[in-house]
Amino acid sequence: MSDTHAAIIAADDAFMDAYARGDAAAVAAMYTEGGQLLPPHGDVVTGQASISEFWQGAMHMGIASAGLETVEIDDRGDTVIEIGRYTFVASDGETLDRGKFLVVWKSVDGSWKLHRDIWNSSESQ
Repeated sequence: MSDTHAAIIAADDAFMDAYARGDAAAVAAMYTEGGQLLPPHGDVVTGQASISEFWQGAMHMGIASAGLETVEIDDRGDTVIEIGRYTFVASDGETLDRGKFLVVWKSVDGSWKLHRDIWNSSESQ
């Protein structure tokens, strides 16, 4: 595993930890200043303040944890493309959704930040 791959895995772990603590501000701080979420069934969410509000809303809706599994890392120097799988879980352990994601990471001042974050469900509606 390359140093970049290990850094992305560590950043995913930090994301999952902050989310499980209910710390939407810490989750949002993991994004670039101009970071964007491209959530399913919704508009683009831009900037750390709006991203914090989005994730706080998800927490209030009952998503207690977000599990992330990296499937592929494409290292492009100061940009990394990550493909993976996610699972959203309620506080009682019920799986609320599972699917796949694509994140474009940017190196900012020596640390990796989420820049573009898109996901969609693999569950049938």
